[in-house]
Amino acid sequence: MSGLAKWVMKKRLNAIIGVMVFGLIPVMFWLAAAILGLVVLRKGIREGISVLAWGCLPALVVWILQGDATALMVLVDVILLSYLLRSTVSWSWVLLVGSFLAVISSLLQPLLMGNILNLAVTLVQNVLTEEGVEVPDRNLIFNQAVMAISIFQVVIAILSLFLARKWQAGLYNPGGLRTEFHQLRLPVAFSLVLGGMILIGESLGGSFSILSQAAVPALVLPGLALVHGVLAKKEIGVVGLIAFYLVGFFVLNVYFANILVALCVIDSFVNIRSRIQGKASNSSDS
Repeated sequence: MSGLAKWVMKKRLNAIIGVMVFGLIPVMFWLAAAILGLVVLRKGIREGISVLAWGCLPALVVWILQGDATALMVLVDVILLSYLLRSTVSWSWVLLVGSFLAVISSLLQPLLMGNILNLAVTLVQNVLTEEGVEVPDRNLIFNQAVMAISIFQVVIAILSLFLARKWQAGLYNPGGLRTEFHQLRLPVAFSLVLGGMILIGESLGGSFSILSQAAVPALVLPGLALVHGVLAKKEIGVVGLIAFYLVGFFVLNVYFANILVALCVIDSFVNIRSRIQGKASNSSDS
């Protein structure tokens, strides 16, 4: 994919073509978002808006004809988050604002994608009926679908931004993204805000559940960054990461995300990485 990154960086037309083509393919819109993110990160918001103005046309057509605004909303999220990252050079701000974007998106989904959502609710009800399972209230299924799609769109936008940052680092600053990710740590204030969103969402429930669901990914990612950073500091390598993910997904299972959230919050207060000596330090002290 580095070849694609080099090509879109040559001139604006290439970037527009890339965003248009991949935005038109339903399963590839994340790549269009990554191209847009790379343009903003490298050349600024003005260039990004120029690329978005033309590149989003296929996504706009898909929304008008099919009622699916996913690609369009991901592109908008990416241009906002990439501008934020370029301005602040802080993934913490990206994650916090991304959580707020998911909440805002949940308010817009019924207006932008009402037909698609109603179709999805009908399909779910039919499947549950055929399986002989008690069918929940239609409004409950609708609200769950809205929350799921809103969070999915923002998560895809953040992952696309990571890919854009990887391209940027590969072309202009080798190893830069790895360093940024290993150092990712939420400030205490951000952890408190996201933790408050989880408490409010879990306590009030209903439509407020979007607050807790939107906050969880923003806490899970720094938890993963902490583990990656510690393993890199100890020079444990790929084997350690594979073991970590195997244990997480197959042993801890549903508790995996909860543990990562706890690690993120603890790290905000304690700064675990600063208290752990690297392997080189240990060997030099002995």
